[in-house]
Amino acid sequence: MSWWFRVALAILVPLAGIALLASAGVTNAYGSGVHVQTNLAGWFPDGAQRETFWDSPVVDVPSLSLFAVHCHGQMRLDFQLGATGPFHNNPCYAAMGEYSGGSGATELLMMLPGGTQAIYRDSVDYGPWTYSIRSVTYYSSPQAAPH
Repeated sequence: MSWWFRVALAILVPLAGIALLASAGVTNAYGSGVHVQTNLAGWFPDGAQRETFWDSPVVDVPSLSLFAVHCHGQMRLDFQLGATGPFHNNPCYAAMGEYSGGSGATELLMMLPGGTQAIYRDSVDYGPWTYSIRSVTYYSSPQAAPH
């Protein structure tokens, strides 16, 4: 085998693996729901009050997410690769029962040209996101009562 062929394989094989993992995350085409989920470096103080808690996305794109999870004045970074979903690792939300039973999430990611279609992502029971293109639902506010 020539040296350039070995170099090409060394580059293409990892790229192909990443492409397969990313495509499984976007479409779940392989039915595996494969993903990597971990927290990076554990908890460390964030300077917030002890009674505060929230999650904040640092990067949140199909097949890759990095969230800052804040709970009781501490923070950690949680990472997902592959079949990502809404992050459910915040112990403050878990203590309130936020992650138990029959919940779901729907988010509009991007409007498509023309304004009648959009890319949405949905999750059932904090499972992996599923992506779809659907008609946009517009809501109007109730009319003010006459004086």
